[in-house]
Amino acid sequence: MSTFQLDPNQVALGVPRMGTTQVFTVTTSSVPSTPFGASTTMIRVSCSSGHCHFQIGTAPVASITTSPMMPNNFSEIIKVNAGEKIAVIKDASVTSSTFSVTELI
Repeated sequence: MSTFQLDPNQVALGVPRMGTTQVFTVTTSSVPSTPFGASTTMIRVSCSSGHCHFQIGTAPVASITTSPMMPNNFSEIIKVNAGEKIAVIKDASVTSSTFSVTELI
C-alpha cells in the first residue's frame, strides 16, 4: 500500500509512482473506468478539448448537473479507494472532450 507524506495543508509531498492510465473520449452518456488497483490510493485526472463532469465510487454515474466539473486543460490529484471507479460525462454543448485518469501508487 502506498503512503504519502502530507504538508500542513494535508497535500501530498513528492511524486508517487504512476501506474495504469485510462483515456476516455467523453460522450453525453456516463462512462465508468475499470476498477482502480489494490495499491491505488490517489489518481491524477486531466481533461482536454472541453470540460466534463466526473463521479467516483464503486458504481459511479456522472451527471452534468450534480457531479464535479473538470475544466478544460486542467489536472487534479484526488484521493480514492482501491476498487473504486471514475465515471465521466460531457454536456451536449461541449463539442469534444478527452479525459485521462492515472493511478498513483
